[in-house]
Parts: sequence; C-alpha cells; structure tokens
Amino acid sequence: MSWDSSPPFEKPAEPSELTVQSSPQAKKRKIVLHIILLLSTVVTTTGAGFFWHVSFVSQSPGEAMRRLSGILTHPLDLLNGLPFAFTILVILLAHEMGHYLTCRYYGIDATLPYLIPAPPPFNPFGTFGAVIKIRSRFPDRRQLFDVGIAGPLAGFIFIIPSLIVGLQLSTPFSSADPSQGTLEFGEPLIFRLAAMAFFPGEAGAPISLHPIGWAAWFGMLATSINLLPIGQLDGGHIVYGLFGARSHRIISYVAFGALIGISFYSWPMLGYLLFALILIFIGFRHPRPSTEFPRLGRGRFLIALIGLIIFVLTFMPVPVRLIQHVARL
Repeated sequence: MSWDSSPPFEKPAEPSELTVQSSPQAKKRKIVLHIILLLSTVVTTTGAGFFWHVSFVSQSPGEAMRRLSGILTHPLDLLNGLPFAFTILVILLAHEMGHYLTCRYYGIDATLPYLIPAPPPFNPFGTFGAVIKIRSRFPDRRQLFDVGIAGPLAGFIFIIPSLIVGLQLSTPFSSADPSQGTLEFGEPLIFRLAAMAFFPGEAGAPISLHPIGWAAWFGMLATSINLLPIGQLDGGHIVYGLFGARSHRIISYVAFGALIGISFYSWPMLGYLLFALILIFIGFRHPRPSTEFPRLGRGRFLIALIGLIIFVLTFMPVPVRLIQHVARL
C-alpha cells in the first residue's frame, strides 16, 4: 500500500524544506526504524509460520499441542517457521518495492517500506502487511497510475510461484471427522483453479495446506484489499489516474458500501468490517496531482485491465467464517 501524505491542495515543499527533512541524522534514524520493523516482522512471521507448520504436520489436536509445548525444550523447532516467513516477506516487500522503485524512477519522494509486525497467535500471519509513505505530490495522473499499479503487479509475480510450491507440498486432508465450530478460510478464484490442477478428481475435497501456501493466501488477500478502488489504496490511485477526481470519489463510496454489504456474509465473523472502520478513520480523500494531464493512453488502460483481472482472481467475498464442518483449506 502506498500512502500519500502531501496536502490535497497545497503546493509541494520547496527544495530547501526537503533538504532539512532529509538530513543525514534523520535518514539514519529512519533507516534504523525500517530495520527494527523488518527484524520484528521476521520474528513474528517465523513464529506464525511455526504454528502453521505444527498444524500441517500434526495428525490430531493432541499431537499439535504436544509439538507446541515442546518448543520450550526444543527452541530450534521454531526454524520450521522460516519457509512461511520468507515467502510472506518476499511477497510483501515485492509489492511495496514496486511502489518505491516506481517513485524513484519518477523522482517522487517516498520512504522505504515499513513492515508492520503482529504477534501470533493474536494475528495468525504474524504481520499486518507493509506500507510506504509518499511525501511529495504526484506530478500528474499518469505517474499516479504507474505508482498505484506497480505494487500489485510486482507482488502478484511472486504470489504465483508461492501458490504453486505451496500446493505441491500440500496433501488431501486426512481426517474424515468433521469438527464443530471450525474456521473456514475463503478460496480466491486463482486458488480454486490451481487446486483443481494439483488435485484432479478431488474437487471440493478438504486440503491440508502447506505453510508456504498459507503465505500465498495472505498475499492474495493483501493484494485484493489493496486493489479495492477506495481512497488512497492502490485501487484508488489507479481509478483516480484513469478517470479523475469526481469519478474517484463516486467509485470510492460505491465500493465502500459494497464492502460493508458483503461483510455480513461472514457473520458472526467480522469479514471486512474492521478494515472498513479503518477506512472511515483514514478517509476517502485523494490528494490531487500537480496537473490532471496528460490523460492516460490505451496502453495504461490495458494494464489497468490486468490489474482488474488480478483483483478478480485474488478477491475473497468471505475471507473467513465460522462453520460446522472441516475447513476446506
């Protein structure tokens, strides 16, 4: 996700102001913060990966509990979480570096990615994602569009091999006994298509998904959320670049209403409601670029179509819900 912190109508900062903000000491402090967040997220995602590993290799809840409790005597077992951690970090960093490098190409002032750690089991994936902060105004809609689409395209490039490897290492679910009150995780369209290829003749059968597959699942969720055409999400940047301020505002409100509506299908789980509350707090405004021209050409509209296809392939109307049988993933 890229976040534009420049005011919507004020002129860009003068070069002298940017020089003061980018002093060597300030740069050093910011680099230290990026490193601290990176290392913290490595720790939390490795811990989350260990939980997914235990769930994958255990044949019963009792065995899973024994493996989890055994971490006190065998702490090196935590290293089993590294494949998950590596995969999810590569996907997130690829996404954000797509934004960052595009900003650098156009000379737009932007920060390196801030990874956001989250302790498991509070967050089963060990992270809330990543973000960059754009500190100067976009020169025009063309560059705004390019920055917005670059992240999802770069991240998706790494989601595909992660999903393939994850499914190759997965197995059909071994337990035949349904469990009560189980969480079912949504299956994006691309996952269903890939699962049909790797498990032919077992359509709809439960799959014990490898941790690398779970990392790809999280990457798909993060990609689809970022592609929502709302506010300053990547999808919001894309829509503004394509259609301008008025259409962006209308589409943002319509998409937000649709997001609230589909969240009720996850009941009693929250679905996207928590994310919708965050969007209300952030707001739907989008800073205007310095100029509304030049308008986008046919090539960028075709790239936008690719972004729409990625959204359709990765979006989950119900990311997680409570059911009365074994989860399909």
